[in-house]
Amino acid sequence: MNQRDALRAVEELRKGIPPVGYVEHFTVGRQSEIDSLQRYLEKGNTTVLLLRANWGCGKSHLLRLVRERALRMRYAVSYVQLDARSGVRFNRMDQIMGAILRQLELPIPGAATGVRGLMNFLCETMENSHTDDEAEFWNELSSNGRWDYSEVLKSEGLYVAIRAWMTGDTEAQETVVDWLQNSANYRAQRKRLYETLVLGLRRHFRDPRPDYQFYQDGVFIFFHDGYRQSWDALQDTNRLLQEAGLKGLVLLFDEFEDVLTASNMRIDHQEAAFWNLFRFFSGKRFKGMSFYAVTPGFVQKCKDRLIERDRLDFDYSRFDQLPTFAMSPLSKRELHELAGRIITTHALAYGYQAVPGTIEAVREVVEQTARSPVEDRARRTIREVVAKLDSLMDL
Repeated sequence: MNQRDALRAVEELRKGIPPVGYVEHFTVGRQSEIDSLQRYLEKGNTTVLLLRANWGCGKSHLLRLVRERALRMRYAVSYVQLDARSGVRFNRMDQIMGAILRQLELPIPGAATGVRGLMNFLCETMENSHTDDEAEFWNELSSNGRWDYSEVLKSEGLYVAIRAWMTGDTEAQETVVDWLQNSANYRAQRKRLYETLVLGLRRHFRDPRPDYQFYQDGVFIFFHDGYRQSWDALQDTNRLLQEAGLKGLVLLFDEFEDVLTASNMRIDHQEAAFWNLFRFFSGKRFKGMSFYAVTPGFVQKCKDRLIERDRLDFDYSRFDQLPTFAMSPLSKRELHELAGRIITTHALAYGYQAVPGTIEAVREVVEQTARSPVEDRARRTIREVVAKLDSLMDL
């Protein structure tokens, strides 16, 4: 960590959150729990977990730690914030798909994020596949470079997007980015998509289907038939990343229950959101990994919400079957260890040497915050340690 990185880290710590890129440095304690999560990533199997911890006790921290480790292990990662400000509703899979693709990160230095990075990576992989084993899948996908038609992918929309990207046409590529990341905005723009991504590019390929066939098959629509194509696009993305040499796609959903328990959410939308959660957990529609940050009372809140709205025929046992990973709160000793790392970072950021008086002043702060309620202990400690260091520097 250099001084510039340390300054950025301190700014994040002032908010009580772990700095992006240095989450592992500020991770203390709970090693056995973290090792368990590491084993999920190492196995690479379909995994879906509720990460359960009290507010301020490390749910977001843990998600960010999983993100860093997954990227280091050559997974692609999408970190999606699900709160009222994000505008992403979990009952709308087209919105969820768009948010996942919009936040997609690749474990490649300098790679663009989102759909642009994904498409560039896939096309570069395709072009650089030389051996028979490497080229087999991509030849099948492109019908040996003809790009006339293919059934390798479940999502025909994603196939059309990749084919259009391969042409190198700038307008088509910009349309692909906006369409896949905001497909909900294109419900009434099928003709525009057809003209830009198919008709205007026919000199590059010979797709035998007439225009009405694209409309009839719902190629440009991600919300029909129970959002089937949204699910298919996520499944295909996971497979494409694996065929391109990565370990797959890891989905991280933060502030998850804020959306599911929102009091202003219609009950039918609430039910649809619950069912989407169950579908992720079934592993049939998406075979990658997904993790959801929730508080200990999440399952009971979901049940209470449905009971309050007289949804008595709902299968409540499904909530009890959700695999859960519980995080324990930090001990006082671990809070002191965390404070020590904050001191080192703060001193690097502002170019001073921490003296015994500074360390003792911070120790007193931790002794006080360690007596705080468990749900606020870690975040409060981080904020108050930084505030104390700031005040001492001003003396």
